[in-house]
Amino acid sequence: MKNKTRLSTIVLYLALLGSTPVGALIFSESALAYHKTNRPGIESGLRDNDGGNWIVIYSKELSQREEAKLAICIAADATVSAGSCTSSYFQNFASESLQKLLEEASKKAPSIVNEIRRELTLNKILGAIKASFNGKQVSLSIAGMEFQVGRATYNRAECLKVFGKERCSPTPNTYQPYVRFRVVRR
Repeated sequence: MKNKTRLSTIVLYLALLGSTPVGALIFSESALAYHKTNRPGIESGLRDNDGGNWIVIYSKELSQREEAKLAICIAADATVSAGSCTSSYFQNFASESLQKLLEEASKKAPSIVNEIRRELTLNKILGAIKASFNGKQVSLSIAGMEFQVGRATYNRAECLKVFGKERCSPTPNTYQPYVRFRVVRR
């Protein structure tokens, strides 16, 4: 079972009922822990929406670790560095994202990777990623292709199925900038 892990022989499961903690022993045959996400549906929608035929290339995912780095930069900027830390963070993130985009493009669309490399500059990616953090999708027409840069939001939860009943605890969303494109040449 993908993304599902058998628990060890005995798991201590604590549930708070009011202010009284209650413990129960659960045997691994009746308990299953797994991660739940809407990522496959989001990725499918990005390929198939708006007329379909989109090739979607994902950049670096903005996980909780990346959010912590960004928060530290914002705090540093507020106290001592006057914006340079946040600017450097986004410059670095855009550079890593552009590299990942070009690697994926060479696998998914090798015939047009040179046009993408030439036209999709770091400044265009940086501007589009910044706009995507504000929830905006940026559209570009370059060399007979239609590009859209946006941000996918993935909802996540850690779940435990005990005696057939699912209990999930939501975890923070993760975000992933993407570039999707299709040829519109006639």
